[in-house]
Amino acid sequence: MIEDRDPLHQRVREAIERYELLEGARSVLVGVSGGQDSVALLHSLAQLRPDLRLGAVHVHHGMRGERADGDAACVRGLCEALRTECFVSRRDVPAESAESGLNAEQAGRLARYEEYERVTREQGFDRIATGHTRTDRAETMLLNLFRGAGLRGLSSIPPRRGQIIRPLILATRDETAQYCRRHELPICTDESNLDPEYARRNLIRLHLMPIIEEHFPGAESALTRACEAIDEELAWTEPMLRRALSDATIEGGGAERLTLDAEALASEDDGALHRLLLMALEDVRGHLEGLSREHIERVADLARSGATGSVVELPGNLRARREYATLKIEPDAPNTRFAAERAELSVPGGATLPRRGVTVTADRAQPPEDFAADDALTAYVGAEAAERGLVLRSHEPGERFVPLGMTGSRKLQDYFVDEKVPRHMRDRTPVVTDADGRVVWLVGHRLAEPGRAEAGRAAVRLTARFQPRDEEDA
Repeated sequence: MIEDRDPLHQRVREAIERYELLEGARSVLVGVSGGQDSVALLHSLAQLRPDLRLGAVHVHHGMRGERADGDAACVRGLCEALRTECFVSRRDVPAESAESGLNAEQAGRLARYEEYERVTREQGFDRIATGHTRTDRAETMLLNLFRGAGLRGLSSIPPRRGQIIRPLILATRDETAQYCRRHELPICTDESNLDPEYARRNLIRLHLMPIIEEHFPGAESALTRACEAIDEELAWTEPMLRRALSDATIEGGGAERLTLDAEALASEDDGALHRLLLMALEDVRGHLEGLSREHIERVADLARSGATGSVVELPGNLRARREYATLKIEPDAPNTRFAAERAELSVPGGATLPRRGVTVTADRAQPPEDFAADDALTAYVGAEAAERGLVLRSHEPGERFVPLGMTGSRKLQDYFVDEKVPRHMRDRTPVVTDADGRVVWLVGHRLAEPGRAEAGRAAVRLTARFQPRDEEDA
């Protein structure tokens, strides 16, 4: 490593040495989005370690149109100037998000790491470097804290995990911005990172962290010190848990499926059991995207007291199933799919989706005082929402709605998983929308905020009827 007095180079050098990020490595593939952090990382590694074979990989998410094309061109130009190898991959993140049930942010992150690993494998790189900074680590810890994460989540972004290294983990976002200005490096700004409505991470970055720093100066450093303390705990407890998981494994131990000794799992304390299950699910899925603490607690209950045949459905078309004294983690049964259907719902009148065996009737009525407590097959929609007409139709892949009483939207897929709706019933469940296509009722489940009705005011009463059907005829 050459000497350099640039402040960012000193940060990078310290991280490499403290965490042994490049021990035994001769080549590094850098994930480069075109933003200031990844650009600063690629440039600083090129300056500090000319002995390394360096490459850059840029993942085009199939979003943002020409702007995304411009980002890819920017990365190619930077690589040409630095004389580093450049690899550009394309993924259709919107389609992958809809198919997996993950939100766009989660699906995009998963796609990036899949491409990083693919290029590393095919091109023979030793390490994958990402541009995560100390600032990212502090923000991610807060984000995970608000999600109710355990130790793994609260450790936030580790300096190293397997092949993946973070040489900027001791640097701040301000320092990477100053570095790019000092060296006149071209950067691309993804405007979605400036929109607090796009992702909760942006809300923390743009609004919450500035307030925290104003009232608690040095909070970013304090949060990262907490992450490091948690890392120390994980460093000595993870090997013990890994041995316990190995002892409890009856069959499998890799991707797709795993059979565990439920009685051995049930003998563990709650904290150890939850972490063992996280390890097992990560081994099977390859990642933890979309999993919540509630999912882990439900699987833990299955291990402790589940009856034979009991099932917990998990994101990513996976399920945990109790079978006598074993707990099986395996692909879920395939979902029954119906062709798309749509019918105009007149008021008064009715509409039917014959493939799904669902009929919804509509008439004008004032909601009673206790209408919110009515049965799930009856809903009252505000007259304003129904003014220009209603539509009964099948829901669409990736479709979202705003549940009554909430301000943010949720994917229907996420709602189905969290509410434990059986997988075979999900595609059969239709929606009622207003003339603009906004969901006003997830039929048989939840009224949506745009369909809000007020007691004593004009409304439309919707009543659903599901016909029994033989699924073989679907």
